[in-house]
Amino acid sequence: MFKRAKFYLIIFAIIFVNFLTLDFLLIDVEKTALIVALGVDKVDSGYEVTAQIAVPEATNQSTKSNESVIYARGDTLYDAVSEIGNRTGWYPKLSFCNLIILGDSVFEENVMGVIDFFVRSYKVEDSAIICASEKSAKEVLMSISPLDNISSFALSKIFVRDHNNASAILTTSIKEFSTQYYSPCKSGLMPKVKMIDTKDKGNNTSSASSLTTSTGANSNEGKNTPVVYDAETSVLFCNGLKVGEISGDECLFFSLFDKNAKDAYFTLPVIDNDGNGGSALISIKKSRGKLSLKKRNGEFILSGKLKLRIKISDTDFPQSMKEIATIGRLNEQMLERAKDYIEKTLYQTFEKSKNLNCDIFESKLKLYRKFNDDFSAHSEKLLDNLKVEFNVTCQNYI
Repeated sequence: MFKRAKFYLIIFAIIFVNFLTLDFLLIDVEKTALIVALGVDKVDSGYEVTAQIAVPEATNQSTKSNESVIYARGDTLYDAVSEIGNRTGWYPKLSFCNLIILGDSVFEENVMGVIDFFVRSYKVEDSAIICASEKSAKEVLMSISPLDNISSFALSKIFVRDHNNASAILTTSIKEFSTQYYSPCKSGLMPKVKMIDTKDKGNNTSSASSLTTSTGANSNEGKNTPVVYDAETSVLFCNGLKVGEISGDECLFFSLFDKNAKDAYFTLPVIDNDGNGGSALISIKKSRGKLSLKKRNGEFILSGKLKLRIKISDTDFPQSMKEIATIGRLNEQMLERAKDYIEKTLYQTFEKSKNLNCDIFESKLKLYRKFNDDFSAHSEKLLDNLKVEFNVTCQNYI
């Protein structure tokens, strides 16, 4: 009994001392910079890091948080991030950082030189989304959007929305990109963010204050015209170097092999039973895909099978009452045309990646796992000699 009381007394003493002296090793939130997004640009002197920080601000009227955009430079990424804390007095906390934007200048060299920092850092979650910017990362984070008072939150919404569904937006995390880079494929991809100016010049001013660590910087830089974001194009990488891009439909049909479609769309030229022709918006309501590597007569064949349930969601031409009554059903000619278009796009995507020596279909990884004995002899020339077969089946959803 005495030993148990002594044990509880020691535990109580430890808790009490931590409470009075160290605050349980917690950092004061009022002195902490909660970085929600980070942008990286390559400059002559090293790296420029742009941090979007959510600043807790409690008032009687609102609990909305302000945001500040702060940037600093350093010889390395660690130096640049540390400089944010040195010049603001805040502790840069990266555990809340869910979005990392890489500027176009980063891709002039091996991109893994930047990504390795986030892989090694215990402060950044492996699940953080990583994307490429058409311009500099700073411009994206300094922009304003009518969709949210914090630009990175507005951008993150399009990634989170389509993360688990087949879509033209190929959301990629730090872990996924690193896994692809260090796999036998040595390839990868990430979405490319484009800013689209809106015509609305109304009251879209951000409540954010813009703090900078660069002398002579304009605090309103990049915050004049509200923008929305497009990320349907994806950048392709081979051995960490940017080698090309794939378009929206190419990304969509490629993603069908890994993810199920719930409401994915593509446009198709069609002709209905009454001879009306034009463009139709086709909705993929259900999908089932399989991608495998086979060996036939000494040759390796990449086989891709897709089974889709589709319907017409809209057209740019008037439909007859008969067509409207069928609730978006496609006739046999339109189903065949949809099948041919998807297969043609998949072949086009494969040929593009093959010519760039970018193995986004992970054929080398499949060779390593299924035909390990042949890996050393065939992996180097696999893409050059690989045959491909895509088989798409389209059926009416209703």
